Amino acid sequence: MRSFLLIPSLLSILAALSANASILPGTPAVRRFTSKDTPTQTEKLTDAQIYARSLTHRQPTRRSTAQRRQVSDNAEIDASISVGARNRDTGSTLGALTISSSGLGIATSADVAVSLDTVRSSSWGSQTERRITIDGLPGYSNLGAVQFSSTSGLTLGAGLSNGLRVTGVSSPGTAPGDVPSFGASYGNTGPALAGETDVWTFDYTTGTITLQWVNPDGSTPATFLISNGVDLAATGDIDAFNAVFGPGWFATTLTFTENA
Repeated sequence: MRSFLLIPSLLSILAALSANASILPGTPAVRRFTSKDTPTQTEKLTDAQIYARSLTHRQPTRRSTAQRRQVSDNAEIDASISVGARNRDTGSTLGALTISSSGLGIATSADVAVSLDTVRSSSWGSQTERRITIDGLPGYSNLGAVQFSSTSGLTLGAGLSNGLRVTGVSSPGTAPGDVPSFGASYGNTGPALAGETDVWTFDYTTGTITLQWVNPDGSTPATFLISNGVDLAATGDIDAFNAVFGPGWFATTLTFTENA
């Protein structure tokens, strides 16, 4: 009878010994969460602790607003250029550009070739809506295209005989994409004519310059540089232009080289 009474006591002792054996001596107690009433350490923090603590105060960064490293083009510089003309269809050289009595024309052996300037960067392959400035034309230093006369039309296009003179235009000129604006131009002694300046496209691969006129309605027609071997002009329809002002005008390509 007494042995049966001892069994519960022995079981209790064995359970206590098993519980104590599961805790290894020297094992540190780990606190997963700190009570809000427990003061936090503020002094003698390691660099890693300081960085880890700062992360908890940062707002998450969205990919759409994250800063990205930008690679900028090379700086733009002033470049002096020499410009010549050739027949677009035959490829034959016409000569360098010179200042004539009415604008810019084709230089003969006795003429002095004009020096022009533009802004460029060595990283460019092609640049549109550029400005070209003219040395030797004070007051009309911007190379542009202006209407033939105060009564001639400003709209270029297929079937239209309207034409433009290539000449110097007074400052400030027009901005890229602007429609024609009235102002003073070289070779004109009558009423102010409408023109544009920032209309030149440079192709640094082929070494050519083209002209893109903007009509008064904002449209951009096909624009052809033309010459009669002496003068330089532009139109939207060479055949229609020749029917009124020709014959003898042909498509012309402007070429350029950078001066040393």
